This record gives sequence, C-alpha cells and structure tokens, in this order.
Amino acid sequence: MRLETWHTFHPLDEQRFHRALAAAFEVVGTPADALELETAMLELAREHHGEVTQDQLEIIDECGQLGEAISLYLHNTRKSARQGAD
Repeated sequence: MRLETWHTFHPLDEQRFHRALAAAFEVVGTPADALELETAMLELAREHHGEVTQDQLEIIDECGQLGEAISLYLHNTRKSARQGAD
C-alpha cells in the first residue's frame, strides 16, 4: 500500500498483494473476513496516500473479496490436508 501503484494490478503489485495477504493471515488466521481486509486496506491507503478515489475504493472492495476467497481456500485445504494425514 505504500507504493503509488498499489491499485494497478501490475504483476509486481499482485505479488505484493499476495505477500501482504500471507502476512495478514499469519496474524489474523484464516478464514479472514472481506470487510476486515477492506477496512485495513482503506486505512493504509489513506495513511500513505491521503484521499482515496472512487476507483480505488472499488479496487479495495475487489481485493477484500479476493482476499476472503483466498483465505477460505487456504483454510479449507489446510483442514482437508490435516484430515487426510490423520
């Protein structure tokens, strides 16, 4: 979120987004709630860049939904992997 290009979906920005999600999941666990992810992203965007545009708000919403979906996938597959190992 510190970089001006955080919202461009450039491959490097996507990579940073995925790394940020991984770090967030280590703190909050999975599954993670989209609204919580969106709130955190909005706060960080405002902290680092000031005012947030409507387009950026829509991207934050999309990223929150994507983050939640990824967290559900990770939660469900980790659970399945653990059950398979039992």
